[in-house]
Amino acid sequence: RERGGLVSLDLASSGPLLAHGRRAARELVAALAPDVLFATAREADAFLGGYGIEGLLDYAPIVVVKQGSRGASVLSRSAPGEDAERFEVAAGTVSATDTTGAGDAFDAGFLAAWLIARSAGHAEPVALHRAVLAGPRTAARHLRSSRPELPAG
Repeated sequence: RERGGLVSLDLASSGPLLAHGRRAARELVAALAPDVLFATAREADAFLGGYGIEGLLDYAPIVVVKQGSRGASVLSRSAPGEDAERFEVAAGTVSATDTTGAGDAFDAGFLAAWLIARSAGHAEPVALHRAVLAGPRTAARHLRSSRPELPAG
């Protein structure tokens, strides 16, 4: 951060994350203070104890809740106490025998598109929209690949 870097965090997986209890998990995430926080709907529910996903904005200004084939929810807030912006993005169905790595591929696609859009000077809502569209595309590409790893580039 001292050199301008951003921090992203994915709550995967809720078992290890909550091994020492919800309070310890929340303290850990708060201490990391990510700029972008990723979670599946199930992980968000476990982390928040059943409260709405808007509670994740207490831990990061940008939150992406992945919902598999149902797409994703993106929430953002410019400053604590301000109203949150929220939008939903649908995802197409992809046939896959193994979904291992799809969430990580989503995160990578989202982050790459978000950073590119920001560096091109796009306003944050535009950058987030572009990013959340890139996430499912990258995950789908990974799921369609016969290789266990995405090719570089």
